[in-house]
Amino acid sequence: MKNSSRLLVAVGIVSLTTLLLSGCGISRTEYEALEAELNEIKEVYPPRDFSSIAELEDWLSTNDVSEEPIVEYADEWYRKALRIQEDALEDGYIVSADYDIWEDGETASVWCVAIVRGRAFFWDPETDDVTEETFFGTVK
Repeated sequence: MKNSSRLLVAVGIVSLTTLLLSGCGISRTEYEALEAELNEIKEVYPPRDFSSIAELEDWLSTNDVSEEPIVEYADEWYRKALRIQEDALEDGYIVSADYDIWEDGETASVWCVAIVRGRAFFWDPETDDVTEETFFGTVK
């Protein structure tokens, strides 16, 4: 949540600066530079769900976390999922990182989840093979 808080603060600062300086005699070039920066922030804030499975798969193909060596321990595996979540947020998308430790205490599962048109899709952060979670039905 640090990145989203920073992004919110940045949007506020740029917005206030733009409003204050637009009538304070700044040059047109400076105004346009601030406006361009604000537009860049608007592209990723607020974060959103993926609009299609193709958009999700395309994004995953550009994210290189799954291309790293396979890890041995669940905490390393979960850190990969958290990095995917952070990368997605920086690009303006919502991704959840989840894990489950089985009753035996020895087995763990780690996955990422994204919502596409109200349906949940999940994948292993080490493979990027997207699967629809049909059990939940429409979640949104």
